[in-house]
Amino acid sequence: MAALEADPDAVDLLPMTSTWLAQISASRANALSTRQQVAKADALRIVSNARLDAACTAFGDSLYTAVQKDRASARWKTFFSETVTAFVKQALDRQVKLVKGWLALTDPTLDTHRAALSKWADAAADAQVKTAAAGSVRGQMWQQREALAESLTRERDGLHAALGQRARERNLPRDWPDLFFRVQRSSQRPEPTPTPTQPA
Repeated sequence: MAALEADPDAVDLLPMTSTWLAQISASRANALSTRQQVAKADALRIVSNARLDAACTAFGDSLYTAVQKDRASARWKTFFSETVTAFVKQALDRQVKLVKGWLALTDPTLDTHRAALSKWADAAADAQVKTAAAGSVRGQMWQQREALAESLTRERDGLHAALGQRARERNLPRDWPDLFFRVQRSSQRPEPTPTPTQPA
């Protein structure tokens, strides 16, 4: 755009690019917001999963002592059909569902761990909802970026065609329109927003 402004034969075409920077800036702001939302959801899921595992392990250790290390006892099997280590390695959604099921039961050992189990099961359930929402937002962001890239490419092609017409009308060099477009070399870092090559 700066090159259009600098060239007296092209400056009147500058309005063709008037919305480009605003569109690119909005896309980048949206991408940053989306990345932050995804990062927060990931962090919440990771932390709540680890804390729920720790709460389940603490409860399992207490229950193991309470049942006198008898994993075949009905009381143990009410909560664990496997080792505690295996229990905390299962899928988070299944673990949350089982722990929430425990909370409806009455058990003296469970009662001492109920607050931590409830807190972190709720946090993990919330994290799963936020993770799903962040994934949906991320998908929408990519669709919007692709639509923007296509739109800007069409507009850029229109500008190039207008510059080509101007070159023919004013007997300017054939490659004059190319001066207004930067060619991105493979050694250069790509722009974070997938937009068409910008006018110089």
